[in-house]
Amino acid sequence: MPKTAGIIAEYNPFHKGHKYQIDYLKSCGFEHIAVAMSGSCVQRGEFSLLSKFERAKYAVDCGVSLVCEIPYPYSSMSAEGFARSGVRILKNLGVSALCFGSESDDISLLCSIADYLLTDEYETALKNYLSQKLSFATAREKAITDHFDINRAVLSASNDILALEYIKECKKIDWDVEFVPVKRQGTNYNDMAVRDGFASAGYIRKCVSEYRFEQAGSLVPENIAPHLLNRLEQGDYFVCDTAFEKFVLAKLKSLKAAGFAAISDCNEELSHAFENAAVKAISLDSLLDNLPTKQYTRSRLNRIMLSAVMGDCRNVPLSPPFARILAMDAKGEEIVKAATTASEIPISHSYRILQDKNADCAAVVQTESFATDLQGLFFKFSCEGRRDYTTKLYKK
Repeated sequence: MPKTAGIIAEYNPFHKGHKYQIDYLKSCGFEHIAVAMSGSCVQRGEFSLLSKFERAKYAVDCGVSLVCEIPYPYSSMSAEGFARSGVRILKNLGVSALCFGSESDDISLLCSIADYLLTDEYETALKNYLSQKLSFATAREKAITDHFDINRAVLSASNDILALEYIKECKKIDWDVEFVPVKRQGTNYNDMAVRDGFASAGYIRKCVSEYRFEQAGSLVPENIAPHLLNRLEQGDYFVCDTAFEKFVLAKLKSLKAAGFAAISDCNEELSHAFENAAVKAISLDSLLDNLPTKQYTRSRLNRIMLSAVMGDCRNVPLSPPFARILAMDAKGEEIVKAATTASEIPISHSYRILQDKNADCAAVVQTESFATDLQGLFFKFSCEGRRDYTTKLYKK
């Protein structure tokens, strides 16, 4: 098996910072690169801007060897669940190194913190701070800084937060994999500015929402810019418009506190808050105005709303039961060929094949294919349904 690096990503959308990471890996001798990428929904609790098939194609066109999806609901779990799912897929693909963006670029520190996150001491400290009605992020930060004399920026930087979860998960399953941090270039995760030619995915999405398509195209690698512009001009992208807001509100208004409480990210306090807020809401902004946003992050609230829309997913296993291929090149085929015999989970591009493997696979195929259909329904110009069954595998 060739030296293979793995990346856990969303590519929402793929931009120059992602290309920088891929080029860096190749400069380190990793010619084979496998990516576990969010499917139709992303970790912030939203639908991705472009279809997963388009995003996977762009990644392969920019140097990635193989892209497999992280299906819903795993793609929209908290950082811990998202990391666990991506790590499981990459381990079964047989990668020898795990690469991730990092604001601190201090792998020794990140590994030390990850070790601490697995101790009873940390769990006790975290529960103590949570009992004081602090947000999870604040409680987690205090529990860690009680133990480490560090710059708190490490604990609030988006890439380092995920990096800690990736490392922690690898340690939990005793996976001896090389960690390759890449210093983030240009902008931070959600910066609304362009720096040194780099822009965050959030800024590119903002450009799209404001119909600044040419500017969005200037912020992605040159070889995929024409394809992105074509998709945008064709209206082949998700829009959170009035119609979508009304659809979400209608679903939220139909639920009582008990319905919200059945959602994994929703506790008793939030379930009652959501029921009361939904009754009064005339828009998603007005709904959020009546929720306890100081204690809970916007991403967590978004994940709860997405779960309410998507329906009960409690019948799915703890982590993805398969690795579904979205796009690949010749080197990607080599990765798949080598991984197939050793993988603990089935690997295939076909949902028809995967859904017949077992009940767990069938349940996850159903949830992700529903997410794909729902996302397409709210594209600028609605696309055809059943794309998970009709879209051909992209091979470069």
